[in-house]
This record gives sequence, structure tokens and C-alpha cells, in this order.
Amino acid sequence: METPSIVDTLIQNITTDQELLKDADAKITQAKEEKVTVADRLKGYRKEAEVFLKYANEEQKKQIEALGFDTAETRSSLNDVATRALNIIMETKGNSLTNDELYTIYAGSHKSPKDALNYTAFNIKCRPLFNSQRLIRKKAAEGLSSREDIISLNGTPIKKEERKDGVVEVKETSEIKDDAKQAEKKEASKTIALKKGTPNKKKDDTTATKK
Repeated sequence: METPSIVDTLIQNITTDQELLKDADAKITQAKEEKVTVADRLKGYRKEAEVFLKYANEEQKKQIEALGFDTAETRSSLNDVATRALNIIMETKGNSLTNDELYTIYAGSHKSPKDALNYTAFNIKCRPLFNSQRLIRKKAAEGLSSREDIISLNGTPIKKEERKDGVVEVKETSEIKDDAKQAEKKEASKTIALKKGTPNKKKDDTTATKK
């Protein structure tokens, strides 16, 4: 029996891997189709949840909410925790807090610490506030905990502080930037006016001396 040459072995390897690549592509295509099918089913479940939620008990409603389903009911009404969190933000000066500050105030508002939910459960309960866009969340800088996220009432200008090499960098909202631009324009106009008025400086000084 003739021993395969190196070239024959190479050809065989290429042929085999090309077949494997075709199989992999076929599996990827199938997986994408399955993903679309599953996503469509989930959309259907969402519609069903909106219809059948009125027949669910409180525990079942909590389970559906924990799954992240933003149903008509969760949009129109808020759970007690979300309501309390919204009130805290609305009563806070500037209508903005870090997520950790919000949770700390929430936990401290209970007579007994045992009545307060833990941090994770609290965030789950607050999801309807973000789904309905009553509140907005500005993510903390990369590497920081979600506790450093900025939670703000929708429509409130936010200054987000990020630490870079020990230096605090303030990111301005569009409103703040617009104010800065207006100030720059005024300063520029003032500078131009001064330059134009330079020849009259001696006259002004003389007038001032006479007075």
C-alpha cells in the first residue's frame, strides 16, 4: 500500500475542513432561524401576559414582572417599592441620586430593617420606573458598581462624574453645554468690542481724569 504524500495529506485536510465549515455554517443558519422563532414566541407571550394578567394572583404577577415583561398593568400602576423610590427621587433636591443613595434612603424609610428588600430585589422592583421612562439611568464609569449609577427623574439635567486617574471629569448635559456656548459667544463679542474700542481708550482715560 502506497504511503500518502505530504501533499495528499494536505489535500485531505483541506477537504475535511471545508466540509466541517459547511456543516458549521448550516448549524449557524439553523440557530439564527431558531432564535427568530423563539423571539417571536416571546413577543406572543408578552401579548398573552397583557390579556391574562388580570387573572393572575399577586405572586404570579411578581414572577411575570421579575421576568422583565413590561405589561400594560405594570405601565399603568406601580408596585409599592417603585412608588416609594419614585417619591424619594421627586422629593430630592435636583431629582437625582446614585443608585446606592436611593437604596439607602429606601431602606432607611422602614421602621424595621427587616421590612426592606435587599439591593437586588429592590432594583428588580424598580424596573417599571425605567420601562415606563419615569426615571432614567446613567451608567457608572466602566469598572464601577451599579450602585454608582445615576438615577434621575426623566427630563432632569444630569452631571455625571467619572474618575480618571484620580481626577473627576464632569460630563455635561446638552442644556449645560448650550449655556456654556452662549457664555462663550458673549465673551467673544465682548472681546471684539474691546478691540474695536482700543483707539478710544486714551479719550476714556482723559475723561475719567477730568472727572
